[in-house]
Amino acid sequence: MSTDRTDIRDAADVERLVADFYAQLVIDPVVGHFFKDLDLAHHLPKIEAFWRSVLFGERGYTGDPMTAHIALHRRHPMEQVHFDRWLALWNATIDAHFSGPHAAEAKARAATIAPVMAWKVRRSGE
Repeated sequence: MSTDRTDIRDAADVERLVADFYAQLVIDPVVGHFFKDLDLAHHLPKIEAFWRSVLFGERGYTGDPMTAHIALHRRHPMEQVHFDRWLALWNATIDAHFSGPHAAEAKARAATIAPVMAWKVRRSGE
């Protein structure tokens, strides 16, 4: 881990974070299969817009991540281990590159998003 980490400051930092995170996701043995058929060129800008809205209050994110994840769950069932791995990789990616209030906020928000998403996705199959 680098000692010269800075906070997540701008759109370029969010782009770097998301790109590095997804580079790990797609090859991960626990969650990689969820991303096998994902069009990253189309998907990553949406994810970046989401995190810019979370961290900087930017407008421009449009999407319905819950519906998308429920549809994915119906094709490839998601279990708690998958959400735990997603969160662990997210936190590790942040820690590898960033440190500061926005970095902490990104980790805190992900820590609240993951269990809500897991609960709603699993509940959709009932």
